[in-house]
Amino acid sequence: MATGGAWAVPGKIAATAPTSPVSVILSPSGGQVQVEETLPVVMNDDMGVLSFVLPGGAEDLQINVPGHVIARWTTFPQALERKGHLAAMREDLTTEINEVNGRLAALKAQLALWQSPPVSSSYQDLVQREKRQEGAIPGLIIEQANLVSRLETLRQQLDQLPLSPEMGQRVTIALRKPIKDKNLKVTYSYQLQNCGWRPVYSFDAKTGNGKSNETAVRLMAEIWQLSGIDWQNAQITLISRGEGPREPAKLRKWVVDSQATPAPMPAPVARQAAGRAMMMAADADAAPMAPPVVHDSSAVFARWSLAVRGLPEGRSRLLIVEDMWKTSLQWLARPTTGDSRVWLMGKYTLPAEQSWPDGSAEFCVDGQGVGQGFFTPRGGEATLYFGPDPRVHINVIVNSRRRGESGFLEKSRTWTWAWTYVLTNTHKNPVSVRLERPMPMIVDQGVTVTYNDAPPSQQVPDEQMLLWNVDVPGDGKAEVKHSVTITSSKEIPMISDIP
Repeated sequence: MATGGAWAVPGKIAATAPTSPVSVILSPSGGQVQVEETLPVVMNDDMGVLSFVLPGGAEDLQINVPGHVIARWTTFPQALERKGHLAAMREDLTTEINEVNGRLAALKAQLALWQSPPVSSSYQDLVQREKRQEGAIPGLIIEQANLVSRLETLRQQLDQLPLSPEMGQRVTIALRKPIKDKNLKVTYSYQLQNCGWRPVYSFDAKTGNGKSNETAVRLMAEIWQLSGIDWQNAQITLISRGEGPREPAKLRKWVVDSQATPAPMPAPVARQAAGRAMMMAADADAAPMAPPVVHDSSAVFARWSLAVRGLPEGRSRLLIVEDMWKTSLQWLARPTTGDSRVWLMGKYTLPAEQSWPDGSAEFCVDGQGVGQGFFTPRGGEATLYFGPDPRVHINVIVNSRRRGESGFLEKSRTWTWAWTYVLTNTHKNPVSVRLERPMPMIVDQGVTVTYNDAPPSQQVPDEQMLLWNVDVPGDGKAEVKHSVTITSSKEIPMISDIP
């Protein structure tokens, strides 16, 4: 860095903290920070010099001094004074660790005094000392063990606190013409990577008390910022982000050939780690019924503006949307031999005025957690899976699996498979089960498929699927018979593994 002229900063530079921003736009991958502050002007070689501090990791700096032209600006490393919420927690923990260490040192000194023999004493003094030792030493040993345990816990808490940046940047601005004002208002913005947010969902299906068509929904934001300062009174805005790569793939060539050209495998897209190590969920149960955010879906990316200003350094969780979806619950069976599970699911058409970004989710049934997953709404519809229902199951009975031949001189060959699916419902109320089976995909000419089902199946050719909607009475059973016959005019290998 140049040391002369308007680049010079007079005086000794002490550790200081960056200025709290007026607004921050947080995306899942970082934040855009906007700062406004009034800075003193230092005249140097007939030029006005301004100086401010950026936090560690600040990038893409944009500066504006209204009414003035910036001739040049430069940066150099700057030690930071930690003033954020995490710094205060770290200082408190460090103070308590030092206090515990001091008490441990005093205890060790007391034990050493009790355990060291006196230089000269009478027999009566030795007897009295021994009695006092028996009363004092056990208590000191217990207190020492408790302090050692407490010290270990405090050190673990300190080690698990995320580190705030120790070094930032000092920015020095030189204005092009002499300045008469002693102070000037400066606005600047920068990008930070050590902050952001991610959506987190909670879905709770209500199956009792006449609420079998409702799912309680909560969309929350897990927010983190490790800038080293608290963003006091800043307007915080959350924005969604497009999924996948930034640019499309190249247009594929259309080759017409007698031999089919296999389609290239798509390149794997690395999904951002769902559980950032820095995520820590604060309790959201005390969130108000009216979420403290304002949703704006008019831009390319959805935006949520927080009604409460400011954000302390660290990690927090904020309720964005709380709703009750009218989701008709349905039970889904995709039976295979040895698998009796029937899955509980629900579907909901999402309102167009609300945005639902992809995010991790916790799934519950009547308040009982059933698992975690990833919520990815597509086509304006949400499909929710709540795991297997332990009170509904399906039993697969294999009735037939045979090969036959028919016609003059064995001109045709047939293969027949037949199953019986027995659905059992131990709920008091009836349930509707959607039973799905794969439809054989025929690619050879001269091969036909026939079905003999009771009740008849519905065919969904686009998905190569057969389905039945079966009503199973409360504390009762229902039965579906399914038979597939494949006929071929020529020898084809017997299919041994039927899905």
